[in-house]
Amino acid sequence: MKKYILLSLSFFLIVLNTSAWADEADQKAARQVIENWFSSMKAADLTKAGTYLSPKFVSIHTDGKVRNKEQELTLIKNLHMKSYNLTNFKYSEINNTIVVTYKDNGVEKIDKKSIGKGPAGRMAVLQKENNDWQIIAYANLDKIS
Repeated sequence: MKKYILLSLSFFLIVLNTSAWADEADQKAARQVIENWFSSMKAADLTKAGTYLSPKFVSIHTDGKVRNKEQELTLIKNLHMKSYNLTNFKYSEINNTIVVTYKDNGVEKIDKKSIGKGPAGRMAVLQKENNDWQIIAYANLDKIS
């Protein structure tokens, strides 16, 4: 009987640790998608930036505009991103969806208007599609001057 309890406990700990690793791996992958997306925006590589966005992508910014993927790519085309600094990543994961909140202290323009100085909150919702994480929703809390 002790062997079965020990065996069951061992199995439970292995499963627990495996799922914890999976969560950490998913979080790392989601962060990498966000970092790669910002890098492609800074490089003004519209084609690459679009690969990180789901076809059903939606965003909202402090200007109150809600954009789909095509509209977001138009915004990115005219972003003129000079720099970005992503920090304070936090994750919430359920099934094949990860919500990532973080701060960005960057220099860019949205609709030809500069964003506010200092770090501002961002939120990206990513979903695993065909074994790849894609951004399905995005909120940018930067003030636009």
